[in-house]
Formats: sequence, C-alpha cells, structure tokens
Amino acid sequence: MVIQRKQSLFLLIAAILMGIYAFMALLINAKGEVILGGMTFDGIGGVIFILNCLVALLSFVTIFKFKSMRFQKKLCIINILLIIASLATTCTVAFMQEDCDLIGSLTYFNLLPIVAIIFLLLAHKGISHDQKLLRGSSRIR
Repeated sequence: MVIQRKQSLFLLIAAILMGIYAFMALLINAKGEVILGGMTFDGIGGVIFILNCLVALLSFVTIFKFKSMRFQKKLCIINILLIIASLATTCTVAFMQEDCDLIGSLTYFNLLPIVAIIFLLLAHKGISHDQKLLRGSSRIR
C-alpha cells in the first residue's frame, strides 16, 4: 500500500520553480546586460543552466518514485544539495564580476531556488509522515 498525497504537489511546484529559474536572467551588470542565465551557454552559464534543468527534471522524476519512499527521500536530499550548489556557483560568479555590486546585480529570480528548497523539505516531511502511517497500519494487522 502506498500513500502519495500533498508531497506530489510540493515536488511538482519545486520542479516548476526550478524550470523557470533555469531560463531566467540570474546576474545583470550595471549596464543592464545579462551576465549569467537567460539562455547564455558560454562557460559557467551553460553549467548552471544544465544543473538547474537537471534539478527540475529530478524533482519531476521524484514524483513517480512513490513505490520506494526511502529512495524518494534520498532524491529530495540530492535535489536540495544540487540547488545549494547552483546557488553557490551563481554567488561565486557574482562575486567575481568587477563591474557589479552583489545586491544590485542579482535578480529576484534568485529567490526561486530558496522557495524550491522549502517545497522539497515539505515533500521530504510528507514522505516521512506517510512512512510512519504505513508502519503503523502494518502493525495493526
């Protein structure tokens, strides 16, 4: 017996947020030019784009791994670590820019991964709750 409830919705929202994040401008210089994100595939921009697409795809695939809750929880943790790596890379590139101040150059779209992490944590908590429910129901039998 498998219970799959609101964590599917949380994982879907996280996948959509990271999909949007992959295609948006993440770093803009003082002249208004896009330095990172927004379909720039040169150098580190391509790596960050692929990483963000991988996180979105992995979040979507995690929805369908409901038969193995332990594996689903591991995928949630891997997703969170990949999002943190993406944010760290984006911040490192922002610090390395000479003509950018960090506050003005980062866009509001850089908040999307933080919201995605929150939804992944909520999904992880929901999966753990379902595991406890299933353990309790098998004890009653």
